[in-house]
Amino acid sequence: MSLKDETLRGYFINRPDSPYFESDVFKNVLHFLQTQTNKGRLKQAGRLFVLVVSDVKSMEQMHSFLERMHKAVVQKPAAVS
Repeated sequence: MSLKDETLRGYFINRPDSPYFESDVFKNVLHFLQTQTNKGRLKQAGRLFVLVVSDVKSMEQMHSFLERMHKAVVQKPAAVS
């Protein structure tokens, strides 16, 4: 993860064929990004998947966003396909 120029970037595993991308956790991350925030998005840069969150002005805001995402991803049932 990095926080630079008010943009948080989190890098996922760099193997697109990893079972992680089929997991409930990853599906819940996608669901969170689609339904519970307008600051974050997932983008692909070459073989890397990157979580990009804009307008993060401080470490406190970064922590708050990640904590909200963690609660939504871990505490919710698996996303419906």
